[in-house]
Amino acid sequence: MELCVLCDDEAVSKKFAKEHGLSILIKLPNGHRWLFDAGTTDVFMENARIMGESLDNLEGIMVSHGHDDHGGGLTFYPRLGGEPPVYGHPLIWVKQYQVKKGDPLRICGIPYLARRYASPHFKPLHNVTRLDDDMYFFTDVKQEPGSYCPTHGKFYNEDGVGPWEGTDDATLAIDTPEGIVAIFGCSHAGYINILKAIGEKFPDKKILSLVGGLHLESADETVLEKIMAYTDRVKTDNFTIYGGHCTGKGPLEVFRTRYGQDVVRPYGSGTVITY
Repeated sequence: MELCVLCDDEAVSKKFAKEHGLSILIKLPNGHRWLFDAGTTDVFMENARIMGESLDNLEGIMVSHGHDDHGGGLTFYPRLGGEPPVYGHPLIWVKQYQVKKGDPLRICGIPYLARRYASPHFKPLHNVTRLDDDMYFFTDVKQEPGSYCPTHGKFYNEDGVGPWEGTDDATLAIDTPEGIVAIFGCSHAGYINILKAIGEKFPDKKILSLVGGLHLESADETVLEKIMAYTDRVKTDNFTIYGGHCTGKGPLEVFRTRYGQDVVRPYGSGTVITY
C-alpha cells in the first residue's frame, strides 16, 4: 500500500505546493486508488501532476468533514476524469462558520461550487462502512463527555444557534497484516474517541501508523499526557506517526520525546508512505 500526500500545510521540498488543507491519494494493494480529502484549492491536482500520479478514474473520493480546507478542492471536481463517487457523512454539506476572538466571522464550510459539482455524485455514509478491501470509513464517532474534542466554541452551524458538534468528522482505517493504519482529516471527534472506535471494530489489532491531521495544536499538557498514555496501550512496536496539517509542532515534539526520533516521520506535500 502507498499513500501519496498531495496537500498539506507544509511541503517536503520547494517543488511542491502547500496550503492550509489536507489531501492524500491512497493506492491499495488491489490496484484501487482513492482520494481522501481534496484540500482547499487545486493544490492537490498540481502536486499529483508533479508526482506523476493520475487522478482520473478513482474508485472514489472520501471527505473527512465539511470544512473548506478538506472539501474546497471539490470545486475542481469537473477536472477529474471518470466522475468518481464522493463519500462522506451527509452533514458535510451544511454551511458552517468559524468564530475566533478578535477575528471577523469566517465562512468555513465547503464552498458553493464544490457542493454544486460534487454533491450530485454523493453517497452518504453513517457509522462504520467498508469501502474497499480492508478499508473502513468511520464517522458518527461517539464523543465521550469531558473528552478532548477540538470543535466546541469555534465552529457554528448554519443556524448560528449552537456550536458544530463534529458529527460528520470521519477517519479512515486500513487493516494491514502489521496493524491498523489510521488516516485522519482533522480528528474533530477527538483523538482518543476515534482510536477507541477503531479498537472496537478491530479488538485484536493495534495501531501501526497515524497519518494526517491529529488536531492537537490546542491540547494542553494534561490532555497530551492522556493521549500519550492511551497511545502506549494501542500502538504496535513498530508504530509510526506522520502528523501534519492541524497536528501542531509542539505535540509532535511530545510524541518524539516519548517514542523516539524515528517514530515521528517527516510529512508534507510530496511525502510518499509505503507499507
